[in-house]
Amino acid sequence: MEPASPTSLLHARFFQPRLPAFWLYTVIVGLTGIVAVGEQNLFREMSPAAWALSWALVVVYAAPVALLVYFLDLYEREPIPLLVAAFVWGAVAATTLSAIGNAGWALVVARLGGPDLATRWSAAITAPVVEETLKGLGVVLIVLIAREEMDDRMDGFVYGALCGLGFAVVEDVFYLLAVFGGDVRGVLEGFFVRVIASGLYSHVLYTGLVGMAIGIVATRRDRRPLAVRLRSAIPLIVVAVVGHLLWNSPILDLFPAHPWEGAEWLLIPFAAAIKGLPLLIFVALAIGLAHRRERRWLRETLEAEVDDAAITPQELATLESVRGRRGARRRVGRRAGDRAARLLGRLQREQVNLAMIRSKVATDDDPALVRQRALCRAIRAALEAIPGAAGPAERSRVPG
Repeated sequence: MEPASPTSLLHARFFQPRLPAFWLYTVIVGLTGIVAVGEQNLFREMSPAAWALSWALVVVYAAPVALLVYFLDLYEREPIPLLVAAFVWGAVAATTLSAIGNAGWALVVARLGGPDLATRWSAAITAPVVEETLKGLGVVLIVLIAREEMDDRMDGFVYGALCGLGFAVVEDVFYLLAVFGGDVRGVLEGFFVRVIASGLYSHVLYTGLVGMAIGIVATRRDRRPLAVRLRSAIPLIVVAVVGHLLWNSPILDLFPAHPWEGAEWLLIPFAAAIKGLPLLIFVALAIGLAHRRERRWLRETLEAEVDDAAITPQELATLESVRGRRGARRRVGRRAGDRAARLLGRLQREQVNLAMIRSKVATDDDPALVRQRALCRAIRAALEAIPGAAGPAERSRVPG
């Protein structure tokens, strides 16, 4: 008989009517949602076929990106309702408020610098600050609603990236219909330019970095003084804004003039890479460093649990690596069957939960921590009771 599921580690809920941040989020999304729905209804009336095609194409792009972002967190998946809330904020509130803010500041740029400067530089001067501020506000509200979910900077990146993805989806639909002509051919052209050629360098990266900065400030694990964490967070926001500015500016603008013919279609992805690839590389490095930090946290947190037999040294070595965890489940599955593989997966999840609980409680004998240790030992005992599940090769193998 397998052990019962624990109740000691519960994810925070999005619906928390006692919190002012919840109502602030709800009111803003509700009011801006009226405007957003009206805009989409207008596009639908203008060209039903192009509108439907636009949404179909951006969903094909957004779905795998959302899954990739979701699985970037190596150990604890964020609650789906909170992730949906981040996406909706980006898609509804941030896009609507940014349209108002960008339009207002564009008038200021035109009055101060003249129409030529406004034409060439307005999007670069106004949009990065306005849009990243408003998208970042959504991540801040998520933190205020579910403070206990912000464990580290990777959590912030996940929420920020999904907020940016929501923004990108709605903005892409707007461009496909309002800028690229609003017919089926224009939608297909716009999809190639904005998604196929440029989709790797969009708001997902900008707001992911902003969210990572918020995660550094709001994390529960980092005991450094706030001023020190701010010094680590501010450069990430600056890089996000500068990367956004560079993308919107005429600097390094190698895009051929429209209409495009022949080899000019091949130049578009090259031109997009020149502008966006440096930021993509920077984000990849930042995620790699964040993952290394997560692995170090897991190892240091669970090393103290080895003495209580909640986790063995071999299990800890395996647990640090996604590849190691999968490999261990495959080997156990080959030896002892699918049930043993599922039970090992359960043990791995509960050992990660053990680390999460240990990082949240004040003492080593906290009842929640004691229960989680007992649960891990009980799952291992159930696993070892399956013939072949705990073979010598598994006990001695440590992943490279």
